[in-house]
Amino acid sequence: MFPGKKRLGALAFALATAALSWSGASKAEVTLAEANGWTVSTDGRANGFVSHVWGDDRPDGLQGQTWVGFNEVGQIEQQDENGKLRRTRIRSGYVPTTIALNVRKQLKNGLKLGGRVELGIQIANRDPTAPWEPTWMEPRSAYGELTGSWGSVKVGRDFSLFSRGNLFMNYELGHGYGVGFPCTYEQIGGGACGHVGFGTLWPDFRAQIAYSTPNFGDIVQLTVGLFDPRTVPTYNWFLTPFPRVEGEAVAKYLWSPNFGFKAFANGAWQRIGIGVHTVDPATNQVIERRQVDKNVYGVGGGLQAYLGPVKVGASGYGGKGMDAYEFLTFNPIFVSREVSLANETRRFRPTRGFLAEASVTFGSTWVMGGFGQAQLDRMPSDTPIDTPGAPPLLRSQTGISAGAFHRIDAFVFGVDYFNARYGFDARVVAVPTPHVVNSEQIVHAVNAGGTLEW
Repeated sequence: MFPGKKRLGALAFALATAALSWSGASKAEVTLAEANGWTVSTDGRANGFVSHVWGDDRPDGLQGQTWVGFNEVGQIEQQDENGKLRRTRIRSGYVPTTIALNVRKQLKNGLKLGGRVELGIQIANRDPTAPWEPTWMEPRSAYGELTGSWGSVKVGRDFSLFSRGNLFMNYELGHGYGVGFPCTYEQIGGGACGHVGFGTLWPDFRAQIAYSTPNFGDIVQLTVGLFDPRTVPTYNWFLTPFPRVEGEAVAKYLWSPNFGFKAFANGAWQRIGIGVHTVDPATNQVIERRQVDKNVYGVGGGLQAYLGPVKVGASGYGGKGMDAYEFLTFNPIFVSREVSLANETRRFRPTRGFLAEASVTFGSTWVMGGFGQAQLDRMPSDTPIDTPGAPPLLRSQTGISAGAFHRIDAFVFGVDYFNARYGFDARVVAVPTPHVVNSEQIVHAVNAGGTLEW
């Protein structure tokens, strides 16, 4: 679901099975077999939610830019008699249906072998208008791991590190058993967004080779890795001379089972380039070739406190090369928007975001609330605000969330609400006379359903 109306769906399917990877430690795996020193186990979940979305369509001037604001279809027929959006889907949650196989083996020399293969399944058809359209299913994690007293090495496919702790916080304190922001409603490719896009980023599953230190003092662990780099085909930034480098530090200390803290910091760097060719107009032959490179980077971190039945947390991120959702997407909002610029002269937009969440538990029931915002800077190379007819530039995405959940053994009922506000620069309209129009889009989502996990 990438370009155009598939914008957020691509992110949604990426969000898909993530949380199973994060939450695996919080629930018991089911052992399937033991043979020749190997233990094979499984974990997973199945869920379904009614998700009702209503609110404003994108502001005027953005009809052809379905990656900005909300409404991936971009057709006037999507509006009701009041010019509003209103849709209902039956879909998977923040984490969709997932199933994983784990293998482990203890070696005599103190080493341990391990591996995981995980699949994600969306219960809704990807396209509601086509009965033959299949649902989404995709392998997510697929890796092997070698662990010893010196730490561990992971090779394969799994979560990247930048913004991973931020995302884990949203799962743990927010939408692990809900939906949050649904990402998309027309074409659904996986899980929902939770607070991704509204205060936190999606770290993405990437091919990688990563090393983690031992857990020093059972408190601190460091991880660094080389990751498959990303390109930006929207503006022909295809050159990736080096792997992407990412790192993470996590400290967690509990002075009793329900009291403690967790702190985390993470970052990423990648070099990306574009080839520029000068052509002789008389002969149509290339007379000069050069390469333009840029560095994209991000840093993030956060702090969580466990205070008995109360859990609170705050996280943030910043850098260049991101939109509100993830690091190095196709989305042109994260580069200069002036249409006359040559691709090699474009600059990556500075962005940042923050998220605060809290949850309170009463026996088998808990409630949560969150507030987050993504901010995108204006750059000198953007189209000036006072340009008549220019589309408004997206400058912020603010999310307010609330939810209530109740567990009965391995089944969790949940209902949650999400208020999404998109803030844009003012827009100058030339007809009938030049005047300024303020632009904003507000979308609401209410979600209710249940999750079975094992």
